[in-house]
Amino acid sequence: MKKMAVAGLLVLGAVLSGCGSNGPSSAEDANEEPACVGGFEGWWNSTPVSGNTTDLPEETVTVDTNTGKTIDAFNRSRNDAGKPTAVSDVGYQPVPDETWPKDSAVVIDTSTGKVIETIPVDPGTQLCQ
Repeated sequence: MKKMAVAGLLVLGAVLSGCGSNGPSSAEDANEEPACVGGFEGWWNSTPVSGNTTDLPEETVTVDTNTGKTIDAFNRSRNDAGKPTAVSDVGYQPVPDETWPKDSAVVIDTSTGKVIETIPVDPGTQLCQ
């Protein structure tokens, strides 16, 4: 049991440190454009252990506050059917709001149009689209 726990910690350490990631593997690679950040996970796109999704959003979009572009989408029905949700699968078009903080991503419940989560992003970080 101890060996398994130590192995698990080593794997966790490698993941957290970026070992085995798709990051730069040489000095030449370090000069390439940095990878984008995206695929945010949170309470809005998870399923509780109980399976009760009452009061959780059915569909959300994540919007880059610097560009106003939708960078991610989630639809609970598609997810439950084992299908990913592409941005093009969601008909909701967000309207950029000047009150959104710069250098962030906002998660919007498409049924209400309300921001349900704000995710700060380091300035200059490119968000995946």
